[in-house]
Amino acid sequence: MKSAPLPGVRSLRLALGAVRERTGATGAELYVKAGNTRRIEIDPWMTPVTADPDDLQAQVSVLDERGWALRAGGASRALFLADSGPLPEPNGWRRLNRHSLRPGSLRLPAARSGTAPSPAADTGEHSPDDEEAAGLAFLHDLLRRLGERMPEARLVRGRLDSGASAAVLASTTGVTARSGRRLATVELDFAASRDGRHGHCRLYRAASNLHLLGADAIASEIAERLTLATAPAPPFLPAGEVAVSPALGCNLLALLTPLLRGRDGWRRLRKLGAGRPLGPPQLQIVDDGGLDAGWMRAAFDDEGVPTRAVALVRDGEPGEPLLSWEDDGWSGFAAAGCRRRSGWRALPELCHSHLYIAGTSESAESIRSGIVHGCYLLDRVHDGRCHATFEASTNGGPGRLEEGRFEVDAIGLVIRRGEVLGQAPRVRLTGSLRQLLQGVRAIGDDLRFLPAPGAVGAPTLLLTGLQVEAVG
Repeated sequence: MKSAPLPGVRSLRLALGAVRERTGATGAELYVKAGNTRRIEIDPWMTPVTADPDDLQAQVSVLDERGWALRAGGASRALFLADSGPLPEPNGWRRLNRHSLRPGSLRLPAARSGTAPSPAADTGEHSPDDEEAAGLAFLHDLLRRLGERMPEARLVRGRLDSGASAAVLASTTGVTARSGRRLATVELDFAASRDGRHGHCRLYRAASNLHLLGADAIASEIAERLTLATAPAPPFLPAGEVAVSPALGCNLLALLTPLLRGRDGWRRLRKLGAGRPLGPPQLQIVDDGGLDAGWMRAAFDDEGVPTRAVALVRDGEPGEPLLSWEDDGWSGFAAAGCRRRSGWRALPELCHSHLYIAGTSESAESIRSGIVHGCYLLDRVHDGRCHATFEASTNGGPGRLEEGRFEVDAIGLVIRRGEVLGQAPRVRLTGSLRQLLQGVRAIGDDLRFLPAPGAVGAPTLLLTGLQVEAVG
């Protein structure tokens, strides 16, 4: 699938010159993005996975994306414009004048020594027929494999997106950058009933290429989760260790994001330890915009600032904060490219790209088999709780994040000395954010990423000091 062509940097600079001339702005920036996505949707309410693939009604559509965003202004006045379609020619900015600027301010990052336009990622070229055929083959293969494992499963809804995009940016400060990305995502809803018990499973997975999604692995995950969701509740729940899968570990890490970005997050993270380490020496939490093989990988962020790996937690202690270029040098820390746009119409915001807990050499299997008496939790319950709450401030200010607590509804297994004693179709894992980090006892070697705002990754984790209780 080939993205629509983008204007060159010279065209952007001519447009920037025209904007400055008409508005009197001291600075300006143009961001242009183009791409397309092929979407395959299957909406056969409660169709058995064993149905003939030819009987499944699939709707195929192509979503074209092409638009631009302009920021211009100075210390006291600024404007923001965004529109779909191609970038206007230099004489197409006639509607702008000095009155177009409104009260506000605009600061733009300066070009850094040694930076240059980043070449677009290899997005490849595939014919539309090939894309559609590959997508349908993937979905049919997934349903076939799931039917072999759990024939009573029924497909509620399925959607597969596969596409490519590219962007170019230029500003009057000399910053220029290009980027490109391929992305495939699959979102699936399944249901099943066994012995009068009803269960539901929803999965959302992403990869830089359709072939990397893995139909067999996803089918295995769905069957495992539906089996647990339709199991009888256990007679008791042990109060010992809790091992969490990479999928649930990703959800837990996502709850910590307010502590892991910006100056305020850094201050709160340092308070979280209360004079003790945040976690064990093997705990490393990293955000890396240029992670090899990451589907968000880019040499520059959406303001043209170079990305790099930032060790937010290093050896169980606070490492360095994730700072945008505006805070470069704060408390002696260097900034990283970490401002991204949720779409071409959006302003860039501070956010994570590939946020993850680094894996260790300890095998995930040894962690699971080493549980003396506890639970192994596989995934969150998507119609249940998954949030963090923070105590209200006594002085009317923001809540104290260091006192935050979390709740996550999950499915899993009850385990004793490596043997499965029963299934837990719905339990609630609770505790404080401090307990969550300081309770890490082991970190596995099976790091994987799930889509969130950006990508969040975690391996299997062994946790202590948290509470597990049955729900429903």
